[in-house]
Amino acid sequence: MQQNSNWLTRSLAKHLIEMERLRLGSIVPTIFGYDAVIIGEAEFSVCLEKCNIKRKTVINTGAVQSVYSRQDKLPINSEMVDLVYIAHSLEFSNNPHEILREAYRILRPDGHIVISMLNPFSIWGIWRNLAKWQHKMPWQGNFVSLIRLKDWLGLLGFDIMRVNHFGYCMPFNKKNFANISPIEKLGQRLELPFGAGYIVEASKRVIALSPIKPVWSSNSNIVSNDLTEPTT
Repeated sequence: MQQNSNWLTRSLAKHLIEMERLRLGSIVPTIFGYDAVIIGEAEFSVCLEKCNIKRKTVINTGAVQSVYSRQDKLPINSEMVDLVYIAHSLEFSNNPHEILREAYRILRPDGHIVISMLNPFSIWGIWRNLAKWQHKMPWQGNFVSLIRLKDWLGLLGFDIMRVNHFGYCMPFNKKNFANISPIEKLGQRLELPFGAGYIVEASKRVIALSPIKPVWSSNSNIVSNDLTEPTT
């Protein structure tokens, strides 16, 4: 989405990414494995800079140096990924449920999913209701509430582990976001639920007595070289 990429170059989006990076910096160091998949724009890959998983693949619909694919039909083998990071893709997808189903499919048992979303119950959500008719990013997106997202994850078979809120600035571009405002610090310390965005970490539920495929080698590719069609 070219419009999405253009918006991510603006100061407000860069500030949002930075706040998200700081939040994820306290989450991803506890996640281990061999492969991580980022479903979203390549700019969000910096949010996993503290992740111990070294092999990361970006899945989107056109970024350079990533896998070009539909996000709701991933060309990845089942149960091959340790971490899936869905970076603000559900808000702008016509098939958010399919993206979550695909994430569940490719995750190994006990694998982790991290989802970042824009919060409808925030100042950003209020502004979105006023500006969505302009069809500009990110206000044209469908902001999903935390309660609804938890319902989706529970139905698919995920166990919620933690929720973090971030982004307590006004939804307007300005020249300098270099310094974190006192309101931002206060909001993060108190975990106030009206931040511009929120992050949900969940794990793939393992059903008792279900066989788990052994992983014989850490060097297997999650995307086959000759794979031309989605696996689902």
